[in-house]
Amino acid sequence: MARASARTQSCGPAEARRRLDHARSFLEVAELTADVNDLSLEYASVAASVAILAGIAAADAACCHELGRRSRSENHHDAETLLATITPGGKRATSQLRQLIEIKDTAHYGFITVTAATLKRSLRQARHLLEFAEEVLRRPRPG
Repeated sequence: MARASARTQSCGPAEARRRLDHARSFLEVAELTADVNDLSLEYASVAASVAILAGIAAADAACCHELGRRSRSENHHDAETLLATITPGGKRATSQLRQLIEIKDTAHYGFITVTAATLKRSLRQARHLLEFAEEVLRRPRPG
């Protein structure tokens, strides 16, 4: 059976800025919550989860600005297809988003504590996606 096409939602500059603001806020909270030196890693899953939300919001911002639409699919991997079409930089951003999404199940729903290395990686990928989105929003809007 063929897979249905991914759902998208129209959006523009105002939505792009709003999602970029969300991405910044999520990342700030993730960084405030993260303590990779805490041996118990008490808040590691929470911090990683919020970093993942930052990355998703940043990807939305870039797509809204550059493409005029963002993914609204239940499968976060569908956003990768849109993000990859942004040039330059979309393919690298897609790789970063994919890495965050791969952490999502463990961070959001898992019984296993997120490791310090995974937490660091989630923060790093979210920062890269935020920087990419900021760069995209500085570009003249296509069309």
